[in-house]
Amino acid sequence: MSSTWAAAAVPGPVYVGGQKLLPLSYGHAVLLERVGIVEILTPIEFWGFAGICKRNFSQGCRWLNWFLSPVGQWYYSKKPMPKDYDATMAEAYAYLANNMKVPEIMEAEGGTGGAKHGAHFLQGLRSAALSRLNYSPNDIMDAGFLQLVWDVLALNEQQGGAKIIDGRLAEGLAELERLQAERGAEL
Repeated sequence: MSSTWAAAAVPGPVYVGGQKLLPLSYGHAVLLERVGIVEILTPIEFWGFAGICKRNFSQGCRWLNWFLSPVGQWYYSKKPMPKDYDATMAEAYAYLANNMKVPEIMEAEGGTGGAKHGAHFLQGLRSAALSRLNYSPNDIMDAGFLQLVWDVLALNEQQGGAKIIDGRLAEGLAELERLQAERGAEL
């Protein structure tokens, strides 16, 4: 089994800019999508990201009402960053990149690929998890994001869809492509 899967199955908390964040959940991804935080480029986006990801889903929803209020927007626009700006932004980017890294897959013959991010992707995950994987509607928002992605991809693979090739197989395919390109250059 891939070490990427193991990290998804048993994530731990991470500190970003001195803020202890929970492992990214499906609900976090939905809330970040809700407020349009795709990349963290400004201090107010950082505080929105940190405020969401350090709480469970229901707490995050309540906090988001405060954050989006005029007073909350004023407060977080004035609140100083917790430490060095560049280091904090790099940590935030790394957290999102590591927690949203979808495993490599090889599309099945005739596969369309589907959405890779955004609302369509999130809704597709929810629909599959609730209808096919017995996730609970009461608990899905606090489900680990990457674990949910792996569960849906594994189900898809079992049904003859795209194959998960994350890890050594992906490296082997890259090596084959390199050798093929090398041979093509020799001719």
